[in-house]
Amino acid sequence: MDRLDRISLWAIVILIIGSSALISHNMGEAKPQQNSTKRQEAPANPDTNAGINNKVQLVKNLLEGNNPGKAEPLVRDLILKYPHEAEPRMLMGDIHMRRQEAVNAALEYKEAIELNPDYLDKKTPLFQGKKMKIVVREALEDIEKKLKLSPDDEALKKERKIIYILQRRIAGSCA
Repeated sequence: MDRLDRISLWAIVILIIGSSALISHNMGEAKPQQNSTKRQEAPANPDTNAGINNKVQLVKNLLEGNNPGKAEPLVRDLILKYPHEAEPRMLMGDIHMRRQEAVNAALEYKEAIELNPDYLDKKTPLFQGKKMKIVVREALEDIEKKLKLSPDDEALKKERKIIYILQRRIAGSCA
């Protein structure tokens, strides 16, 4: 071992001792104010949030009772009253799925995740990624069948493009 090797070895030892001393001295200093894994949505207006929550729960009960016909006008009203809320869009997508309208459901789900991307994040209680994967697959199958019958239909091609965008969003998320 020559002189340069010994100097390098001592420098590494000093750096290791210094960094371990620094780490042990500062251990526990940085404490986050809020746990990042438990994100909470802070409502802008609590009264508005309570009003929408009551109607959303009513719609969910109607969907569980297999009454999408009664739930649809309520959801449409929610979409008009709260255009920047994602939950009514998700509910409208659920209504379309109950009616076996996968393309319309996928389009509504896309609107919902544009308003609230947490629907594609596994770490949040809002996660709906698995359901959306199934809807996208069914919607693409449905569109491909229709395109075989009429290959020049521009509306179908546009819907397919939108659903491909949704598929990429799902694939790029934490789903």
